[in-house]
Amino acid sequence: MIRSILSLGILSVLAGAAVMVKAAEVPTLATVTGTCERLVIAGQDVTGQCTGSLLNTSYATGRVGFYFVTGDGGALTFTGLGSAQVKLDPDTAVQPVDGVIFGFKGQYDRVKAVGMCRFTNPVAQPGSVSCSAETPGGAFAAEFVTDGKPPEIVKP
Repeated sequence: MIRSILSLGILSVLAGAAVMVKAAEVPTLATVTGTCERLVIAGQDVTGQCTGSLLNTSYATGRVGFYFVTGDGGALTFTGLGSAQVKLDPDTAVQPVDGVIFGFKGQYDRVKAVGMCRFTNPVAQPGSVSCSAETPGGAFAAEFVTDGKPPEIVKP
């Protein structure tokens, strides 16, 4: 039940972010649970506000995003083109980041960024996602370790 409520809340955040990508497109959404070990927004450490849920979107356009969720309903997204991913091994990839999106209470700010997300297989014991990006507004970073449970996937 809690996951359903969280997913609905995040889908509303995604709806706003999707407008920036392509209005009629609905992404594939994967949700994993675990521990958010670090969250930095515009140079401010807000790790204590980060929840134990991480979302990953994949649009038909090739754009992907990692969503780090805060307890007050905000979401920090690191986004880039999936075609630029570099596979380091069968279970590890590096995703270049060209944008950061912060959504909170119906407001969405997207800024150009230079950075990367390194991630491992989400069902590995444990899987991980580590993102960092520099923007004109400061540094953004996040780290998440999964609990090893399979992701919940919602396809369009």
